[in-house]
Amino acid sequence: MSWHSDDVGLPQPRPADAWADDDALATDLARAVGEGEHLGRITAAATAAFHAHRGMLALREELETDLLLLTLVHDSCTADALTGVRDRSGQPSRTLVFEGEGLGVEVEVTDGGVEGQLIPARAGRVVLRRPDGEVASTQTDEVGYFRLDVHPEGPVRLVCESTDGSCVTQWLPW
Repeated sequence: MSWHSDDVGLPQPRPADAWADDDALATDLARAVGEGEHLGRITAAATAAFHAHRGMLALREELETDLLLLTLVHDSCTADALTGVRDRSGQPSRTLVFEGEGLGVEVEVTDGGVEGQLIPARAGRVVLRRPDGEVASTQTDEVGYFRLDVHPEGPVRLVCESTDGSCVTQWLPW
């Protein structure tokens, strides 16, 4: 059975042995590139797949490790009673509390950065991560306090590591 990409209007996959020689392959490639309206969609799909793959590779270590997912239990942006609360700098801040199976992290997000504490208090490491990789990381002190001098752009999550294990917050559009 013989078929061509013209049969349905879009380039179709061909078996590896479909091209008798390099000239036939070059002809099909030139025709595919010449179909400008489809090229944009193909390029966008390839770019999206590339970024998704990069994101999965960046998170591979997390996928191979048993991580406890911390769930957002408090967000000051949704709490009516705390609407007027501001941090020491006078800039608006956002307080987030994540919890899960005896572990948690409390976070305050301001224009100047992210600071917080691991609960229960313990030394460790905190990483601010986007789907495409790490944004910033820091060691906590002995009581679990940390500060990251970046303003997160979402979606982001925190990965918290200590001798007790690792946990990760759900993704948020900070």
